[in-house]
Amino acid sequence: MNKQPEITDATREAFITAFFRLAEIKNIYKITIKEITNLAGYNRTTFYRYFEDVFNLIEYAEDQFIDGMLSVLLPQIQMSPVLDNHFFQLFLEHFYASKDRLGILLRDSNRAAFIRRLQQRLQASLNAPIDISTHNRVIMDIYFNGIFSAIIHQIQYPDEMSDEELLSIISSLFTKWYWPAVNGKKM
Repeated sequence: MNKQPEITDATREAFITAFFRLAEIKNIYKITIKEITNLAGYNRTTFYRYFEDVFNLIEYAEDQFIDGMLSVLLPQIQMSPVLDNHFFQLFLEHFYASKDRLGILLRDSNRAAFIRRLQQRLQASLNAPIDISTHNRVIMDIYFNGIFSAIIHQIQYPDEMSDEELLSIISSLFTKWYWPAVNGKKM
């Protein structure tokens, strides 16, 4: 009985790993449960104990990344509300630790949905006093899409720019453009 949580986690991870292996060669929205279960070595009944469908598995994988990111970044924000280079370095390190799966989750077909979920979760976790007007939602979309596009580009082409240069761009965009824009200050 004591091994049940480990077995449960291992089984769930087997399905997720199989999904990501398939996603390396196939569009994530065309992957079937049968393909996942065959590769994972389990039957469909076992799959349904963990996930309702493939979309539920994708959401679970997205949540794993988001939860991991929040567990790294929220303590830093609570210690110092100033988003300094250390904060952005932690942000980038988390991306690199998850780069293989993140590269799949941020493919064009899923990028907008994933970024929207990330924004919602981040905003709810921060309890930030940001007005959620249409204006600010558009600014957040532009900023987050730009940041994720830059990070994906950096993961795919690491020799084109140093991590320090990327961090400088992300930090500069946040402090000089994003934050003033959502707080209604002139840029």
